[in-house]
Amino acid sequence: MKQKKVLNVSAKKNLILLAILVLMLCFFTAMNHKFISFYNITNLFRQSLPNFMIGCAMTFVISCGYIDLSVGGVMAMCAMFYGYLCIWHVNPWVAFIPVFALGILVGIVNSVLSCNLGIPAIMSTMATWIITSGIAMSVCKAIPITSPLVKPVTVLNSMKIGKVPLALPLCIIVTLVFVFLEKKTIIGKYAIAIGGNEAAARYSGINVTKMRRIFFSLTGLMAAFSGIWQVGRLGSADPTIGTGYEFRVVAACILGGVDIKGGEGTIAGVFTGTAIMVVLINGMLMMGVDSFYQDVATGIVLLAAVMINSMTGNRKATGKVKKSSTSAAS
Repeated sequence: MKQKKVLNVSAKKNLILLAILVLMLCFFTAMNHKFISFYNITNLFRQSLPNFMIGCAMTFVISCGYIDLSVGGVMAMCAMFYGYLCIWHVNPWVAFIPVFALGILVGIVNSVLSCNLGIPAIMSTMATWIITSGIAMSVCKAIPITSPLVKPVTVLNSMKIGKVPLALPLCIIVTLVFVFLEKKTIIGKYAIAIGGNEAAARYSGINVTKMRRIFFSLTGLMAAFSGIWQVGRLGSADPTIGTGYEFRVVAACILGGVDIKGGEGTIAGVFTGTAIMVVLINGMLMMGVDSFYQDVATGIVLLAAVMINSMTGNRKATGKVKKSSTSAAS
């Protein structure tokens, strides 16, 4: 007899999230038939590409038991740095390299503060968020850079492959790269191992500090890329370009099944969770719901996701205790 394949907990969660996403798509399409239009869907990917990119990298950071709240500030600072490189007559495409390096550097700083100096990640990354946001504002006196020298990068937003805007294949490529890192390399495996039991991970020979430095660096890199993308989408380098992204990304990760305590999370889940958040906000916008009600709805969804994850975690812990008790009794 053939054995039935049993889905693991993460796969079940991902299927539930996918079902929720499909239901939301059906609901908002029923409310406004323009919601499912090709224009709106492609526009969604243009607007939300940073959410997907940073969310993929943030999955590893949260899975390993840490968090990175600096991404919004890093986006803004990198966007301003890119703008200044352009007006300093650096080739707009060559300028990508130093901006990416800056994002990685901030990621390394975050890892040093959290891992080497022992500052809790939520505090250290909040500090770098405030610092990088402040730098973005101060260097330009809160005035966006709108020079024509910045405009060449806007081709990223308008470029199409056939009728499909560049944002969609970019989103798919970035997601697939991170899925590969998660499933086929030590990066994904070590993130879960470290978040699940850091002491055991150290005893097994994993260089925890080095791996966390890689996770933070990936997040910084994606934040830098997102900053440039936003410059291309808006046509200017704006110091407020990353406002609120830190909370959107963390919310999408938690909704996607990443355990805020570490030890659990998948790229597929975060991708679906991000899509749910994006569809929810866009759908309410097309229904004419005021922005502050959108924030309320987003907060409720996040709270529900945290409660579900917490209850699931408690059930797992209870199950483990029961198993250990049964083993001891036998």
